[in-house]
Amino acid sequence: MTYRIKRRGILGLLAISLIAVVTFMGKGEYNRISRDGSYMDNLCFVLGNSVSEQTIFCFTDAAEQISYLFLPSYAKQNEVRIFFSGAERVVFSGKSGEIPLINGEGIGALDYNEKYDMYFCGRRGERLEKQEVVIMHSENLPAVFLETDSGSMNQLDADKNYAEKGRAVLFDTDGNVVCADRLDRISGRGNSTWAYPKKSYGIRLKNRADLFGMGSADKWILLSNVEDRSYIRNKITYDMGVAAGMVGSPQSQYIDLYVNHRYHGMYQLCEKVEIDPERVPIADLEEENKKLNRDIESCGRFDTETKKGVAIPVEPSDFSGGYLLERDVSEKYREEISGFYTETLKDLYTVKEPAYASAAQVDYISGLVNAMERAVVSDDGVNPESGMSFTEYIDMRSFAQKYIVEELTKNNGGGATSSFFYKPRDGVSPKLFAGPVWDYDKAYANLDGINESTGDLCYLMQRGTDPTTLFWRLNGHPEFRQMVSVCYGEFFADYMETIQDEKIDEYTSEISVSKDMDLLRWKEIYGGQVDYDREVQRIRDFLSARKPFLDEVWTEGREVCTVCFCAEEGDVRNYMSVIKGTCMERLPGDVPGTRSGDRIFDGWYTADGAYFDGTTPVVEDIVVYERSHEVSGTNGN
Repeated sequence: MTYRIKRRGILGLLAISLIAVVTFMGKGEYNRISRDGSYMDNLCFVLGNSVSEQTIFCFTDAAEQISYLFLPSYAKQNEVRIFFSGAERVVFSGKSGEIPLINGEGIGALDYNEKYDMYFCGRRGERLEKQEVVIMHSENLPAVFLETDSGSMNQLDADKNYAEKGRAVLFDTDGNVVCADRLDRISGRGNSTWAYPKKSYGIRLKNRADLFGMGSADKWILLSNVEDRSYIRNKITYDMGVAAGMVGSPQSQYIDLYVNHRYHGMYQLCEKVEIDPERVPIADLEEENKKLNRDIESCGRFDTETKKGVAIPVEPSDFSGGYLLERDVSEKYREEISGFYTETLKDLYTVKEPAYASAAQVDYISGLVNAMERAVVSDDGVNPESGMSFTEYIDMRSFAQKYIVEELTKNNGGGATSSFFYKPRDGVSPKLFAGPVWDYDKAYANLDGINESTGDLCYLMQRGTDPTTLFWRLNGHPEFRQMVSVCYGEFFADYMETIQDEKIDEYTSEISVSKDMDLLRWKEIYGGQVDYDREVQRIRDFLSARKPFLDEVWTEGREVCTVCFCAEEGDVRNYMSVIKGTCMERLPGDVPGTRSGDRIFDGWYTADGAYFDGTTPVVEDIVVYERSHEVSGTNGN
């Protein structure tokens, strides 16, 4: 379907009332800009031509009382017009004197990045209201304009499970319309990032569209990158996955986002991790389930201690493939419809697709994962029941590549959540595949503790709660270690240099202006204290130290020794390995002396009581246990 952009003209350039131009809605579907409130509430700027007009309001920093007009990169200053109500004209007073503008006049005489005193003036020239204004103009990035049907984001930002319909228009950097369509859905998303005012969103277009060369699809993700003050950690890693040929690695594009006529910040528009011909191209079991069971959402549910799903009445003839799994943590697992708990490693997996998985389907995919785990944990790598090697259950290359990416980046959550796996039909492959990559905003030394150390292997066990031991077990088999060395040598070793020599500069140059706009828009989060160059340098420093260590281990084959960190009761917390004869840079857990609840952490000790602080060279595999003591006088209360 071809969409023509419709324009509803602004009647009378001197008129006080304003009409927001909506660029693609059907007849009679338009929003009027409110004429209530202060002068600034009714100040807006209209950009573009008769084919593609958009309306933008200013953002006002409440603390400093400065209003910012954030313009997209495609905006031509002589085509940006000012509109207001309640005044005869506005006067911008700046370094070059005063510039009066009437309703509907272009702002070509104003300079970017200059702080103006803007006055709303009456008919006799009297100054009615003053406001400081700065105009900023993005560079290099496309722009995405979203409108919710309600005209508000309040409920969307309050409830992650709430969804709304709306409209979307996307422009390239030249102002060409890339897509104009209805939104079937917009909703919030994220885990720890959900607590921030700048939130991530998922959108679903009414029609599939190829956005900025990323392939045709209807579901897209808008990542806020709010916990990454460099803004580039996800971009680095997603592009690394794409370059490595890792199936389903999300392509992405930085964009300037405008929501309901207001600048919302710099976002990363990403492909969604999903089964789709343009993403993870395997059989769509979800779609087959829905075709055979039209009212699938109303089907009964089952939920046992180890499995959960949906009691669908009609089963597809072949359900050996079409699965997208996410290794997850308990609080997220509880929110999902389908999933299972493994027997050997005690890992939780949500079945992301098909979301409405039948009992037979959950039995099938959990059976495969359980059989794989039994093989992996055996000393010889063979499942004692089936006689099959772990290499017959998993695609070795994809698992090795996933492990390398997580280990290379020191991704904090890599072994806990946002860790994906997929299974095609047996006719394609009987094996489980690892990937796609996802969620690296806390990687590359973006957390305190062992996330910052560069001279150790962590086996995706950096997160203190619910980490999987799967990749530690896999590393116990020489076949897997050999595949890791091969994949690292074929691609990742050189690409780490490419990141440092080219990619970091490429990304930071691309977003150089928009990140400044974002930092101002979300000053309530960042506090105006971001040393951006230092944030980027942290990534460079991490990679420059990380690569020599990985070269020694994965290319030169240096022997490593492992320290197993256990809780006081004996449960394994972490495995960490260093090159034999070297010390540990960081230890997991708190600093000795740290209080947690009614206990104080004393440190790590061997079984015979020797204190271990990592400063002594590790020359053999050892096990250490945490110790703590109760705070005097608490009696556990």
